[in-house]
Parts: sequence; structure tokens; C-alpha cells
Amino acid sequence: MGFALAWCGLLALTAAASLLLGGFSTVPGAFLAGAAAGEFLLAVASSVLLEWTVFRHVQRLRIAVTEGTDGPLPSVKGPLGPLAEAISARQERSVAMLREAVRDREERLVQVERLRRTLEETRTNLESNVQYLRTIAEVSTVIAGTLDPAELYRIIPERVMTKLGLTDFCIMLYSQETKRLVAKSVSVGDGRTMPEFTLAPGEGVAGKVFVTGEPAWIPDVRSSRDFLHYGGRRTDVRSFMCVPLVSKGKNIGVLMLNHPEPNAFDPELLPTMRVLASYLAIAIENAGMFGLVKSLAEKDSLTLLYNHGSFHEKLAIELERANRYVRPMAVIILDLDNFKEINDRHGHTTGDRVLVLVAGALGAHLRKTDIAARYGGDEFAVILPEADLSSAAVIAERIAEGISSVRLDIGGKSVISFTASVGYASCAHDAPGRGEILKIADRLMYDSTRRGPGGVLGMQI
Repeated sequence: MGFALAWCGLLALTAAASLLLGGFSTVPGAFLAGAAAGEFLLAVASSVLLEWTVFRHVQRLRIAVTEGTDGPLPSVKGPLGPLAEAISARQERSVAMLREAVRDREERLVQVERLRRTLEETRTNLESNVQYLRTIAEVSTVIAGTLDPAELYRIIPERVMTKLGLTDFCIMLYSQETKRLVAKSVSVGDGRTMPEFTLAPGEGVAGKVFVTGEPAWIPDVRSSRDFLHYGGRRTDVRSFMCVPLVSKGKNIGVLMLNHPEPNAFDPELLPTMRVLASYLAIAIENAGMFGLVKSLAEKDSLTLLYNHGSFHEKLAIELERANRYVRPMAVIILDLDNFKEINDRHGHTTGDRVLVLVAGALGAHLRKTDIAARYGGDEFAVILPEADLSSAAVIAERIAEGISSVRLDIGGKSVISFTASVGYASCAHDAPGRGEILKIADRLMYDSTRRGPGGVLGMQI
């Protein structure tokens, strides 16, 4: 545009000068008119030449640069060729640098995303580990704080396994008496109960875990010939995990987990169960020791019956239980007749043997639910839960007859026999004087003694 205006201005000046000098009528005017015509022709020629050699290429370069087309700039021939090549080379370098920068940024973004995911996984793992440690700490606290065996087996399903989300399990302990694994704590998960069962060491998967001390993880029990389905009692089990209970380097039992779906247990659960099993084993051993010590403290060392203090504790419990369940109960008190003469004539060792035989006679004639105690010296006491007067009378007579039939060979063809005077009392759950049942039975025993050896007296409160 500027180039065209310049030519137009020059033509206008030349034409004006020609007119001022007289136009074609004068020589100077004719000369300037010719010059103007020449300038016009030169302007047209130069415009066409510049359009084809410069302006068109410049326009192409401008469009290419403006639109940012990928690849090199269009080729340019003529005087602008070197300039176009330089611009193209510069653009290619800029594009290459830009691509490198974009690629570097993308790589950095990928690294950042990878780092973010790693941190997220780490955070999730840490939270999971913290929750795991917190749960294990809570579980261990609950277990360690329980020394009563019955209470321990009660809280294991309620406060330990449920806390871990495990509601179908079985704990079996080795019994020295039966030489078999015996189920101690069982939870089926849906409220169902499972009949009692035992396993021999080495029998089935659990028996082998007990013998070898190596845990077992079976994603689908249908693939294992050793799995016995709890003696055919649990055909619904598909996933199974079993770990040994080890205390002080000794296998004392097994912990088994069950699930009705296959592949329900992840292998990562196995270490957790081994940790839990170690806590359980220690707690069970401690509870067993505590129970043994408590039992020894409650028992008379000679007869192994409950002692005086334990008898009163049991009596208070049974009185409260009879009231709660609206049941009768009875108490028996017996005293050996002429026991002092046996001690004086044959010695205290023989007297001790007599006391042991009396304890044996009591055990032979009592029910499993009855509670016998050596009340003191040669006196014995018995609590009869859920026994009315007639039932107590039958048991009291049976005890008196059983003791009178006992014979003790003391050598030299000498045999000792002895009798016991028995008093008993029974009461209903709401009897006004039920708290005096022991005193009443004791009074009846003394009344029986005054009437003669081997007597039995009783009454209803």
C-alpha cells in the first residue's frame, strides 16, 4: 500500500509540473508529460514484479507463521529465499524447543502422578497398619485382662473375633486326659450351634497343624482330601484357615477360621492370625494356671473338696440363682460319729484316711451339679441345687448309708467302720427364712447326733 501511494504521489507531482509548464505545448511540459507516462509504466511493472517476487511470498510466510502450520515453512524463491530459510530454521528450532519443553513437562506430570499414587498407597497402607496395630492392641488388652477360663472363652467370640470381623471360627485345645483336641470356643456366625467334637493329633488338616506347628490356608476345601468338614458337621465350609496355638514353644491347640464362600481369606490374613494365635495361646495358658491356682485355693488339700470359705461363696451364688430362676434348693450338713475316738485310738493318719473315704462316698452319691465341701474338721456340707425336700431326703439317706457301708482295713485283720449324723433343709425360692438354711441344717445335724449315730433329720423351710 505504501509503495503504491509513493508512485501515485510521484505521478501527481510530475503531471502537475507538466501542466504548470504548459503541457504538451511547450518542450519542458511535453518532457514532463512523457516522464509521467514513463513513471506510470515503471510503477505498473515494478508493482507486478514486486507482487510476484516479494509480496506474494511475504503473504504466504505471514499466513504460515500466523496459522502455525506443522512442519517447515513453504519454500520461497528469489531474493526472499534466504530470509524464508532463516525464518523457517528459527521456527523449527523454536518448535523443537517447545516440543521438548512440553515433553519434559509431561514427563514431570507423569512422575508427579506416579508419586501421588505412591504416596496415596503409602498413606492407605499406613492407615491400614495403624488400624491393624490398634485392633491387635485392643484385642491383646482384652485377652490379657481376663484370667478366668470360662470368661475368656465367652469374650473371645464377642470382643475378640468380632472385632477382627471373624464370626465363624473354632478354638480347639489338647486335652492331657483324653489325648485329643477338644473344641473350647466355637462360633458358627449365623447363630447356629455345632455339636461337640474332638480330633486326634494328626487327624485332618487341624490335627496336622497341631502336630507340625505349620499353618494351613485352603482357598477351597474341595481341593483338599484332608479336610474333614468337622467330622461331617460343617459341609457348608468352603474356605479354611488354621494356625497353631503355641505357648512357651509348645503347641497347645489350634485356631480355625471358616467361610461358606471359596477364596474368602487373603493370604495376608495368615500373619495376623499367627499374631492373634500367640496372644490367645498365652492368655489360655495364663487362664489355665490361674484356674488351677484358684482351684487349689478353693479346695481342701486332703479331700480335694471345696473348703469352708469357698462353700459359703457357692452357697450365696446358689441362693441367688434359685431366687432368679424360681427353683428350690437344699443343704446337707453331716458330722462323723465318734471321729475323735478314731484319731485317739488309731492315729491321725488313719483319721485322714477316713476323711478321704468319706469324701469319696459323697462323690459317689451326689449329682454332677451338687457341691460338696469339707466344712471343718470331720464336718462336711453339700449344696443341692434345684432339690426339694423329697429329693434332698433321698440324697441324704443315700449318703448316710454309703458312709456306713465303708470299711477301712488298718492291718492286723482290723477293720474300721464309721457312721455320720446328717441334717438337711430345703427351701423354696421365696421362703422367708431361706438365708438361714445352713444354720437350720446344722441344727438338725446336731439333733440327729443327740438321737444316736447314723441318724438323718430334715425339714422344709
